[in-house]
Amino acid sequence: MALINIEYGSLASSETMNSNFQYLDDKISDVSSSFTTSISSVSSNIATVNSNLSNLSDRLDDTADELEGLIEEANTSVTTSLMLPDWSGCISISKPNEYEVPANGYVLINPQAQGSGNLIINDVTVYLKYRGHENDNSAQLVPYPVKKGDIVTCNVNITAVYFLPVVEEISADNEEENNDV
Repeated sequence: MALINIEYGSLASSETMNSNFQYLDDKISDVSSSFTTSISSVSSNIATVNSNLSNLSDRLDDTADELEGLIEEANTSVTTSLMLPDWSGCISISKPNEYEVPANGYVLINPQAQGSGNLIINDVTVYLKYRGHENDNSAQLVPYPVKKGDIVTCNVNITAVYFLPVVEEISADNEEENNDV
């Protein structure tokens, strides 16, 4: 049904007036219903966006926590693998004859000037001092990195042998100093 046009100055019947009012009432109801549906749709979309943002926020928090843990683990790994010498713990040892290394650190060996021979760490042989000529009488302190539990032996005449442990933990102050280098 549509609006019935009432000409200016004419008398309209109550039926015509009621039909026009009914038509307008139906249109208002349709528009109101359409707005309500649109508002519901927008509200639903907003709820979906909020839910997605909440999920993303949770995932970002979880990822940030995971990254923080990985960074802490990496810092610990780097700190423990720096092999910074702890000179206050340096000890003199007798000639390494099946010497078991007590901690991560260095074995410092000063071979005799006229000596030559090998260093053996865990059954792996490396040259310690090679004397290629009778006038080759050089000798210097040689550091070898070792880890806890390594077995060190030597078949060279030795002047001195030391075990130099590494720093176990680095404080935040020392870490900042090391980063400034």
